Amino acid sequence: MISLFGLYWVFFKFGLLCFGGGYMLVPLLTAELVGPGKPLAPEEFANLLSIAQATPGPIGINTATYVGYTQHGVVGAVLATLGMITPAMILVILAIRLLKRWESSLAVQGFLTGMRPASFGLILSAAVIFAELSVFTGEIPWEKLLEGGFWGEIGIRPAALLIAAATTVIMLRTKISFMYLLLPSAVLGAFFCR
Repeated sequence: MISLFGLYWVFFKFGLLCFGGGYMLVPLLTAELVGPGKPLAPEEFANLLSIAQATPGPIGINTATYVGYTQHGVVGAVLATLGMITPAMILVILAIRLLKRWESSLAVQGFLTGMRPASFGLILSAAVIFAELSVFTGEIPWEKLLEGGFWGEIGIRPAALLIAAATTVIMLRTKISFMYLLLPSAVLGAFFCR
């Protein structure tokens, strides 16, 4: 069990590193909170991510609230959530004051430009984690997979793969909100992804 201060501190660190949105946090959350001896089991984390998508609010705050509540009830939920939002409040106040003064600086432009590929890498990493938790039947040994010849040993949930592919195509080809895809996908999953 994480202490109350530990809850605040771990989510403070996540809040400090959450540049580019909540999906950037998925690899960090997985490393820190998921697995044996940690607060969340992989299946519980997969369910949490799904629920966080369907509920209002950012994924990081929803995760902080959930983990805090499971560890120390309402007090834990409040402290973990405060830990998550404290860095954002501090950084936004600083950014408002400093960005206007330094926005044309080459160093600031370089900083922002350098963050984009790192953000893409974190989002791609989150996509891989989501794939392992939803489409594949177990953890994927990526090192062996990249060497080739390992495809036969990977279990795939066909219905989950079809739902993922269909929602991807719909999102790329239309301007429909992902909110309209969540409920039908959940219903299909209830019938076909057991």
